[in-house]
Amino acid sequence: MCLNGKLQCLLITLLLLVATTAAQAQLKRAIDIRTLPYERSLEKLPVELTATVGFVESGGTVFVQDETAGTHLHFKPARNDLSVGDRVHIKGITMAGLYLPGIEVTELQVLGHESPPVSVRATYDDLATGRFHYQRVEIKGLGRSLTQLDENRSLLRLAIGSRVIEVRIDAPIDASPTLVDATLRITALAAGGINDRRQLVFPYLRVTDWSDIAMISPGKPFNELPRVSVTNLLRFTGKPDEAAHRVLINGVVLAQFPDGRLFARDQTPAEPSSPTSAELVSKTTPPAICIKLDAQSDLNPGDNFIASGFPVMEGFTASLADSHLIETLSGSTPVPVDVSLSALLNGSHDADLVRLDRPVTLLDQFRTSDGYELRLNYSGTTVHAFMPSEYFVGSISEISFEDKPAANIDSNGNLLLEKGATLALTGICQIESATDKGFRSLPNRISLLLRGPRDIRVLNAAPFWDNRRLLIASSSLGAVVLLTFIWILALRRRVSRLESKIIEQATLEERQRIAREFHDTLEQELAGLSLRLDAATTRPLEEKARSLLENSRKLVSRIQSEARNLVADLRNTEPAPDLVSALEEIRSQMPPNSPDLVLEIQSIPCLPPYVSHHLRMIAQETITNSVKHSRANHLKLHLSSDEQQLTLRIQDDGIGFDAYAETNGKPGHFGCMGIRERCRKIGAEVEWQSQLGHGSSLIVTLPWSAASLKSKRAV
Repeated sequence: MCLNGKLQCLLITLLLLVATTAAQAQLKRAIDIRTLPYERSLEKLPVELTATVGFVESGGTVFVQDETAGTHLHFKPARNDLSVGDRVHIKGITMAGLYLPGIEVTELQVLGHESPPVSVRATYDDLATGRFHYQRVEIKGLGRSLTQLDENRSLLRLAIGSRVIEVRIDAPIDASPTLVDATLRITALAAGGINDRRQLVFPYLRVTDWSDIAMISPGKPFNELPRVSVTNLLRFTGKPDEAAHRVLINGVVLAQFPDGRLFARDQTPAEPSSPTSAELVSKTTPPAICIKLDAQSDLNPGDNFIASGFPVMEGFTASLADSHLIETLSGSTPVPVDVSLSALLNGSHDADLVRLDRPVTLLDQFRTSDGYELRLNYSGTTVHAFMPSEYFVGSISEISFEDKPAANIDSNGNLLLEKGATLALTGICQIESATDKGFRSLPNRISLLLRGPRDIRVLNAAPFWDNRRLLIASSSLGAVVLLTFIWILALRRRVSRLESKIIEQATLEERQRIAREFHDTLEQELAGLSLRLDAATTRPLEEKARSLLENSRKLVSRIQSEARNLVADLRNTEPAPDLVSALEEIRSQMPPNSPDLVLEIQSIPCLPPYVSHHLRMIAQETITNSVKHSRANHLKLHLSSDEQQLTLRIQDDGIGFDAYAETNGKPGHFGCMGIRERCRKIGAEVEWQSQLGHGSSLIVTLPWSAASLKSKRAV
């Protein structure tokens, strides 16, 4: 049983190996490689293919084709011994390629040589969608132009219906047949330009030599080409095939630009059978056309010419492409057509030389990579004018300024027209876009192509007060107003400081005056009264009278002391000490035989001088009242603070009093009234607590918010 199991496992492994090898060896057709997803092509799958070489590209790239499709081979190192028609057997691995998957060749065997791969008929859409990419195709079309790419390569532009495709030929142009305007059948490799997203940007054809181009019918020589009027170009004639061939145009030059565009007025009369011949007779000027020449010419405005070209519809009206000059003759300068806005908008003057019947206002101007663009207001409609750079630098001096010096030109020759200037313009009318209304197409965007600086005429310079100058003036005025406002604020601050100094000086003088009056009147009278009482006590008196005189003498002395302190306070102009120091000073100035004063002072934040002064005076008045009236033996002053408020409490152990009656306006007593007034000034609350025979207390609470506010007012 064990041996049979091992044999079965070995058999299954061999079967899986054979199946895997068979699956990997299945890429034997070009269509299988071509249709591989991008991710699968990166897996380097094995390939074994027999195919025929259809095109050889230098650098080690060869395009092959079998009965199913086409693909591309890549060699490292490059091989240069292969040619079109070689039958080859290829071994290799898959690679992603730029557009389609291909083969990285590891082994190649040439089996023989035969005819090139069979080509498949294709349309332009087949080429543009990549249906036959890297495969030999057969295309029928009309030769439009033939130019030299480099020493050994040529470029043929082939019209396929209304589309034009490039045919790149690996052969010099001198060996080519006459292909322009000929009906051709081309066998070529379908290729194209690829971007980095693996997308086909535009198709083109690759041809090995001229033998792959067959002429079905030759083009007509110039002397046999039909002469067609501009009006009859691309009209329905019942013969659509003939419309694609070359025609002849007689015209007079209106303007020529460096990019090869030639604008001309038609000199070929319309056919008598034309349904619009009556309209042409009624027009004062013939229609104009844009002709794209295959080479730069030396024609000047007014020259007559005969040109051949292919009618195309690339704008609002028909034009000629891939044109060639046949005959030229000098002529007179063309006259522009005076047009209105409505005449421009009906589209009849497309490609013609026009002169606007009304002045235009310059709205904006700016340089572009190709020239100089003006944005203009023409009767309420925005119109653009464009001057190519070739006509701009070096010839601006030709601009006409009516009654104005040519000061709008800088040292580099740049046009410096100011916005708002009034201009008269002449130029080539160009209809840039159109809209459909029913079955009719009407222009909706028009521009003027200026032939040079001479097409600009300045009628009136821009008004002085334009948007830029108004902005500058407004900004300047705003700056002046702002500076004035700042100056007023500074002046107000200065006046406020002067007022404070004046008030301070007046207050100081008033305090000094009051101090002088106290010293010269009350204090002197008290001194005289004290002397009289001293003299009276020296005489023999009864004990009762002597005791009365002694008490009166002590009272006068105490009044004198308080008067001197008051005068000293009025005279003192030094900054008030902080509250704690002031309270310590009150204790040190207590009179002899006064109650014992105990201070309980906790650490408090710094207070404004205004607040400290009033609290100090409240404490001094309360202690004085206790000394005079309470008969107390002990006094306690408590000062503390928390996050919300500051608390000042003064207690005594005296005889007490009626708190309500004694503190609310008792005649002749102003101490408690003064305490209330001081508390109101600093935003504090005051309360007296007392019971007869149990002492009394004064409690002042000051919220910190009120202290801060009073500080600001004091400053």
